[in-house]
Amino acid sequence: MNDDVDGKAPRSISTLPAPQNLRAVRRGRLGRRVFVVALVVFLGLGMLGLYGVRTREAQATGGGYELAVTYTTVTRPGLATPWSAEIRRSGGFGDELVSLAVSASYFDAFDENGLDPDPAESVNDGERTIWRFDPPPGDVMTVSFDARLQPDIQLTRVKGSASVLDPSGAAVATVEFRTLVLP
Repeated sequence: MNDDVDGKAPRSISTLPAPQNLRAVRRGRLGRRVFVVALVVFLGLGMLGLYGVRTREAQATGGGYELAVTYTTVTRPGLATPWSAEIRRSGGFGDELVSLAVSASYFDAFDENGLDPDPAESVNDGERTIWRFDPPPGDVMTVSFDARLQPDIQLTRVKGSASVLDPSGAAVATVEFRTLVLP
């Protein structure tokens, strides 16, 4: 019995794949390999912690004070970003308030969670925030700023400085620092 209508034999259809351009096949394979290698490198760097927060310390001395600031060199939006200052003075701080001036523009990039210890006074002169602390017992005072970088700040470098001020208000020890913000 013949199934075709016009009386001709049915036509066979090949199941072999259509011939492909060898250059296109090689280019596709190379593209997939490059993508896999890039993905492995990206994940490997992440496992090594290179995309997280990195910190550094900067130091300065002057007027009988030593200032060491630990700051973040690289961070990303929304991450906790540590900052602290350690002020040393041989023989203690006496009865004078301890004054620390920091760049107001640097801390504008952060959502503050807290400052420890609480300053006795806080003043902003437009360029700097000046914190005055009650003198601690001993030779060392540590100020910690608990904050996270604001989520809308990306791909920029945030610059700042911190200075210990003597009782007359003059900066005697100053350090500068920069934080690179990656996406």
